[in-house]
Amino acid sequence: MDGDLEEEQKAPEENESIISFKSDHRNKQELSFGQRLLKSVYPDANTQSMRDSFPLKYFSCCLPKPEEEIEISDLDSNSGNIYMCNENVDGVMSLFPSKYLRKDEREILKFDKPNLIAFFEGLTKEDNFIRKFEKFDQFGLRMFMKDQNRFSSSIPVTRCQIEIPKNLLTNMPSVEQVGLAIINPERRTAWDKHFKEYKILKQLNQDTETLKIVTNRAMNMLDPREFYEKRTHFVENGVFYSYSSSAPDSFHPPKKEPIRAMDYFGMFKVEEDQNSIFIDGFHQIDIKIGQPGPLIFMSLPLKMVNFTKDLIKFLNN
Repeated sequence: MDGDLEEEQKAPEENESIISFKSDHRNKQELSFGQRLLKSVYPDANTQSMRDSFPLKYFSCCLPKPEEEIEISDLDSNSGNIYMCNENVDGVMSLFPSKYLRKDEREILKFDKPNLIAFFEGLTKEDNFIRKFEKFDQFGLRMFMKDQNRFSSSIPVTRCQIEIPKNLLTNMPSVEQVGLAIINPERRTAWDKHFKEYKILKQLNQDTETLKIVTNRAMNMLDPREFYEKRTHFVENGVFYSYSSSAPDSFHPPKKEPIRAMDYFGMFKVEEDQNSIFIDGFHQIDIKIGQPGPLIFMSLPLKMVNFTKDLIKFLNN
């Protein structure tokens, strides 16, 4: 009986997780000091304790080669969660593992915070955006389009700027709270009924995840579209940034229905001054309706007015 009790005590708990190194096959003397230190400090680490400590990506400094990574894998097979360290992709410690990056993206972008911010700032300086829909200036809403971009010469890039005066907000949110109201599935679906399905598939680390999004039928003519995406978000110098884009089809091969749409990229930021909260975003999305889909694009400004009204209402709840 005592032997049975001893065996029970050795059995792992359901929520226990393990740290694994790609270099586990090496002899102990071949491991770096940082690796040996992690193994000694966190021999019985679990997911929650590691996440409560600090973002796992900071462990990358302990690795002798940037392409090596540490993983914490949940033993609970139902969760599907893997908390992953940064991986060296094209010379930077990427926020996304390479298997989630499309080839065309990697030719244009590097996926760390400085390069994503530089990519966004570069878009703001491009002068060939055309101002559209001037009568929809409610809430400081301004929309622009350009016909070409490095990702695609046929799918327009849209830019949307929203200014929300703080006197319209009863509960003053932070820029991060505004950003999460837009991208967090639970919060977004509480106020935006555009989605049939919107969920996180895998949490890669605290700020990065893969997603499945399925839209509802739109305008009595557009059948549901699905997106399989990866996304990262962060706050830098008081500004909230979010970057998302379609993962390669190999991540989840398309089926006949629903129609697989293509998000070349979507990036926005939220910042504030004493009087207003500003949202500025760029998107290039092929929703597979043929070119150029004028009815859809013409409907965007009014949709964004309603988007802003609903967002303000949510933020005030």
